Amino acid sequence: MNILEIKKLSVDILSQSIYLPILQNIDISIQKGEVLSIVGESGCGKSLTALSITKLLPEKITRYTSGSINFLGEDILNYTNEQLMNVRGKEISYIFQDPFTSLNPIKKIKDQIIESFIIHISKNKKEAIEKAEFLLNKVGVNDIKTRLESYPGQMSGGILQRISIAMALMCDPILLIADEPTSALDVSVQSQLIELLMDIKNENQMSILFISHDIGVVSNIADKIVVMYAGQVIEESNYLDIIQNPLHPYTHALINSIPSLDKIKDGSKLESIQGIVPAPQDYPQGCHFQDRCSKSIDICSHKKPEYLSLKHRKIRCFLFGDKSHD
Repeated sequence: MNILEIKKLSVDILSQSIYLPILQNIDISIQKGEVLSIVGESGCGKSLTALSITKLLPEKITRYTSGSINFLGEDILNYTNEQLMNVRGKEISYIFQDPFTSLNPIKKIKDQIIESFIIHISKNKKEAIEKAEFLLNKVGVNDIKTRLESYPGQMSGGILQRISIAMALMCDPILLIADEPTSALDVSVQSQLIELLMDIKNENQMSILFISHDIGVVSNIADKIVVMYAGQVIEESNYLDIIQNPLHPYTHALINSIPSLDKIKDGSKLESIQGIVPAPQDYPQGCHFQDRCSKSIDICSHKKPEYLSLKHRKIRCFLFGDKSHD
């Protein structure tokens, strides 16, 4: 059963009196207990997609131009502000990339970690503190009572990210959105936190939307992988198909840019993708990847490819679609 289903979602943001298309026709679905990973370079629209799910993008400059975001069978785009507040932090919870900026530097950890519980579950502060202590112990935080009375600036990034995970779990969410939660941490700490998330996911049958620029990291945890480029989803499949047999030229380039011991031993050069992800005001008329693609053909320059369903996967590329109508 899909707990979240995003269909044909397009979002514009106002910039210097012009609305720019930051997301175009996004299709994503997540099943109960599933880990779905969104990957792509910085600027591809991964975080914007995550924020759009509960309408966390700035309201005054954002417009949802098409599509739907169905969560447990209801379209979040039709929610009132009160309904949104009931979903955020309770049924859908977030872990953000940098705990130093996502946590309030002038509030004690205790007050921040129990806030969602007090709002959504119970006004009983003693019960909230007990839940916080249980979760902090579960995520491997030591000296818990001291941590609760401390401020974010008194702790390391690794400890703060563990606290952020515990905070996101205070209301036992149905869907956890982890937006590059380990990218600013040491590799050893990254591994510990990812393992911790997977253990909690399995215990609670929670679904996770895991966002990363590192396709190598998510290949170890994802059931499905969605590849984004320049505001569009360009390929989706199970993790084995994506890693072992990438179809889209961009996905192929991402896979080949992953460092490995085998490449070091045989002296192979790491592939690099020339150029940068275009800004929304510079999106090409045709395929968004055409200027950087080594397999670009004539049609790519003036026509946008459809998002096609193939066996076991979806892809947005003229190399795998019918071009006879052009």
